[in-house]
Amino acid sequence: MPTQSMPKDYLLDLNGIEMAVRTWGEQGAIPVLALHGWLDNAASFERLAPLMEDCFIVAPDLIGHGRSDHRREDSGYYLWEHAEDVLALVDRLGLGPFHVVAHGMGSGIASILALLTSTVVSMTFLDGMGVPFTVDEGERLPHLARAYRLKRMVQRSQAGSTEPLSGSRFENLEQAMGQRRDRLGAEVSEEAIRLLAQRDLLQTGDGYRWRHDERLALPESMPLTEKEACKLLQQIHCPLYLILARQGMCAGPVFNRRKSALPPHAQVSWYPGGHHFHLDEPERALAEQIGRILARHEGTPVLRRVNE
Repeated sequence: MPTQSMPKDYLLDLNGIEMAVRTWGEQGAIPVLALHGWLDNAASFERLAPLMEDCFIVAPDLIGHGRSDHRREDSGYYLWEHAEDVLALVDRLGLGPFHVVAHGMGSGIASILALLTSTVVSMTFLDGMGVPFTVDEGERLPHLARAYRLKRMVQRSQAGSTEPLSGSRFENLEQAMGQRRDRLGAEVSEEAIRLLAQRDLLQTGDGYRWRHDERLALPESMPLTEKEACKLLQQIHCPLYLILARQGMCAGPVFNRRKSALPPHAQVSWYPGGHHFHLDEPERALAEQIGRILARHEGTPVLRRVNE
C-alpha cells in the first residue's frame, strides 16, 4: 500500500514568535493537527504520519520545543498558552474544522482546545488522558512557592551567562541520546530516541546542545488541580477516542483515577507497547485504526457557539 509523500518543514511567524511546523500529505486532504508530548517535538509523528493516507497532517514543535522559538525570559510555559499558540497556527493555515491526534501532554492541550473552540471534529489521544501534571487543591500554594524558589535558583545560576543550563552540552549525538534515553525510560526504542534527538539538537563549534528551552523541565508555577483536569475531560463534546499503551503512562493508577472523568461517548482501546508506541514501531494497523476514526467523522457538521 502507498504511503504519504516526504514531509515538508515550515517556520511560521505567530505574533512575533516563530513556530516550526512539519507537515505530511497535501492540503485539501483530511486536516489533522498532531500534538506531541512533553519535551518531544514534531518528530514524535515521524513514523506514524507517513502511514496515514488521505490526510494533511500538521505537526508543530510547540513553543519552546524542537526548532520553535523560546518564550521570553519573564514568561513560562503553560498548557493554555500552548493551546492559544495552536489556535493561532490553525487560523494562520486556514484549516477550518480539523481533527486532533495528541500524544501525552498534547492530550492536555487538546482538552483545553475543546474548551476554547468548537471547530474540532474529533480527538484521538495516544497514551494520554488530558492534563498530565496536576497538584492537589491544598498543595497549590506550597507548590507555587517551591516553583518560584527553583526558578530563582536557576536565574541566579545563569545570571550574566549566555550558556544553556548545565548538562545540556554534548560532545556527540550519542551523549545527547543518552540523556534523552534517561528522561524517556528504557522502554523507548533507539530509533525513536534518535528521531526526537536529531530534531532537537543544534550543532555548535564544540559539539551539540539542545534547541528546546531547558525551562520546560521546571515545574509550572500554577498547575491545574486534578479536579480541574477532570472537568476539562468532561467538557469534551466532540467524538473522543483514547488509544492507550498497555505498558504506558496511563495504565494502572492513572487510568483508574481518570476513567470516571471521561465523557460518556469516549471510546477506549489498548495497544501493546510503552508510552511512545506510536513512534517506536507503529504498525499499519494503528494508522488504519486512526484512519477509520477520521473517516467516520469527516464531514460531520461542526456547531459554532454564538459568541465564538
